[in-house]
Amino acid sequence: IRSPDAKKIGGIRDFKSIRFLRMYLTGFEDDVTLRFAKLDLVRNQWRQYGYEINYSNDYKQIPANTNTTLNTLAVSVEENGNRTPVNYVIPPGIERIQLLSNNGVNLLQNEQALALQVNALNKKEARGVFKTMNIDVRRYGKLSMFLHAESIMNKIPVQDGGLTAVIRIGQDFQNNFYEVRIPLKVTPPVVLSPYTNEQSNIVWPNELNVNFSDLIQLKMDRYNDRNTNRNTDSASRYFNDQKYMVFGNPNLGEVRGILIAIENTNSSSPIDAEVWMNELRLSNLDERGAWAALGRMDLVLADLGTVAVSVNNRTSGFGSIEQKMNERAKTGFTQLDIAANIDAGKLLPKQAKISLPVFAGLNKTQENPEFDPFKKDVLYTDQIKNADELKRDSIKNTAIDQTTIKTLNFTNVRFMPGKNNTMLSPSNFDFSYSYSELQQTSPLIELNQVVKHRGSIGYTFNNTGKSYQPFSKLIKTKSSWFSLIKDF
Repeated sequence: IRSPDAKKIGGIRDFKSIRFLRMYLTGFEDDVTLRFAKLDLVRNQWRQYGYEINYSNDYKQIPANTNTTLNTLAVSVEENGNRTPVNYVIPPGIERIQLLSNNGVNLLQNEQALALQVNALNKKEARGVFKTMNIDVRRYGKLSMFLHAESIMNKIPVQDGGLTAVIRIGQDFQNNFYEVRIPLKVTPPVVLSPYTNEQSNIVWPNELNVNFSDLIQLKMDRYNDRNTNRNTDSASRYFNDQKYMVFGNPNLGEVRGILIAIENTNSSSPIDAEVWMNELRLSNLDERGAWAALGRMDLVLADLGTVAVSVNNRTSGFGSIEQKMNERAKTGFTQLDIAANIDAGKLLPKQAKISLPVFAGLNKTQENPEFDPFKKDVLYTDQIKNADELKRDSIKNTAIDQTTIKTLNFTNVRFMPGKNNTMLSPSNFDFSYSYSELQQTSPLIELNQVVKHRGSIGYTFNNTGKSYQPFSKLIKTKSSWFSLIKDF
């Protein structure tokens, strides 16, 4: 549909508002009968990668005049169950999803896989597809996928190990990624019908099983090697005939895409082959338990004042039942709150006659990360263990998000009034002072400190007034007619 040869007719701009579809054929010299079995709009989330797959840090586009072609399609059990030279079978251990219809009959959904057909793939060249996403996979322990490879009919057969599956996950596919390379075993021509679960391994002899802990450990070892060789941007290691590699600074907490490619590893002649990918899945959920607690104590000190203490603590991984795995807390949280209201004047002798209300408060919040805030998929505890003793304190100080608020208030401090108060009596004056300090440190903030001082002086004088009634002595009569004047 989005062919560059397509023409726009009228004022149509895009594909956002399509109401009608009309197809017509022209140029025939004789009568032609056309039969359409199925006409569907197909959306593919996997797109072909248009750049060379290498380690150059640069995006070098595949030349337009290349002879290598890549075709992306789907194979399924319903449409390709009798396919040749290799028929499609369900991977071992996989069951088709059942749906209940209106009449109560169980319907099996179609089980299918992604297929890549590559033609004239030269030595040390690779072609692949990618899918963009934005997910956090740190709560999972393993990435798995079934792989199948076969030769194209009437073409030069591909030998075992001639093709290599390249899987990259990370922030991008050229600078920051994890890579897994799997040499593929080629399935010979075979038709399995019917077949058992064990026989399906003939069609699916290759399987991707990546332990994320191995990738993370490889990255940590690479960081340790940088102490002696700071130009090391990549590191690789073999695990069960599969080559793991870390390039740049990827992390499993911000996976932006996955790339699956086919590489001609060691064949000097161009390769024609077809590779299937199926059941790309995450497993081994982190099922460690977490807990949270809240405590509060209120202490009444007779008529002296009150003291309130509250503590709130939560460990990493805690969440409610309806929350998903990635919605649960990824940091440990501790909060301490102390507040005291005291009339300190009662601690002084009664002869002092001083009112001294004091409020003191301390609020401290600390978040301990489960993962290192800079490497993001390395456990914070592992980062502390692998660090030198001289660096552990600095790592703790930079990783912890901590906020401390201190408050001290003296409100309306004054001398108690005596029997005879004048306009200049000390009891007419009151004093207030407040002090607050905010201190914050985090992985992004070295120190944020705000100190505020505020003071005020007030003056209040209240004197008892005297009443004068001058007309009460001038008017002697007791008549009610003059009571209004006498009271004035």
